[in-house]
Amino acid sequence: MSAAIVFPDGREWVGTAGRAGDGPLRAEHLLSIASITKTMTGAVVLRLVEAGALSLDDTIGRWLPPHANVDPAITVRQLLNHTSGVANYTGTEALANAIVADPARRFTIDELLDFVGPPSFAPGERTQYTNTAFLLLARIAEQATGDPMLALYRRHLWEPLDLSEIFLPGAMPPPGPVPHSLAPSGVVDPLDWMASLTAANAAFGLMASARTVARWGHALFAGSVLTPATQAAMRVLVPAAGNIPGETGAGLGIRSYRYLGRVQYGHSGGSAFGSSLLLFDPESGVTVVVAMNQRADADHFVLAPRLLELATAR
Repeated sequence: MSAAIVFPDGREWVGTAGRAGDGPLRAEHLLSIASITKTMTGAVVLRLVEAGALSLDDTIGRWLPPHANVDPAITVRQLLNHTSGVANYTGTEALANAIVADPARRFTIDELLDFVGPPSFAPGERTQYTNTAFLLLARIAEQATGDPMLALYRRHLWEPLDLSEIFLPGAMPPPGPVPHSLAPSGVVDPLDWMASLTAANAAFGLMASARTVARWGHALFAGSVLTPATQAAMRVLVPAAGNIPGETGAGLGIRSYRYLGRVQYGHSGGSAFGSSLLLFDPESGVTVVVAMNQRADADHFVLAPRLLELATAR
């Protein structure tokens, strides 16, 4: 595992433990941060809202052509807070079979949307976590700007914040070492499974170092990535989907948690190649991240709160 802390004054701590395949895991290793990706995709969309290029009340139908099983009346806001009702494309056997059939395949977002099944419920009816929403958000952002998501990540987030230890597989080469992962089938090189990596895309596809993710969390929740008004809108919560330990609600591209008897904001991540948790603690101003190169039996929901407890001396 790789862990990082950013304190309110910007001071950092980084620690690693365990293996990366043929050697020890190091701070510069780029791990799957999985659905923490959603905080970045969501932030890009919110930046476009601030710029007037989008509105939270825009519908899918305003920006994208009709697509089977996707209600064109769903709004950007409903996509961001998981109240859209759109089915989760990653829950289909057809996608799993396609990945196994050709591990080197590189999926596009439009190809992935072909795996979306019938809606789970009417838009706004309740909360249900779905990766599909963030593929649709990425396509809307691309349509509104004329730029691919990689360019939007770079322009709005990575370059202004000097986040260099991060990449989107399939869209660019890794800027640093990628460790082997303990997957269900054994120890694997994630880069040998480009189909699985690109199937995650803007929903849960980014890979980064833990210290980069901690710097990102600090910038998102305590910095100037978003205006105070957008920050407030981002933290307006709908009921939790109930699929994550400690989760108490869903905001716009983020989740709320309750560890140590108080509220945190952030996001968790889980893919075939890793598990992760980003927590920002408003009471102390401390940001913690735990990223692991394993999925089964990963203790990120135990380790990150414990790290926060140690960092805040509580």
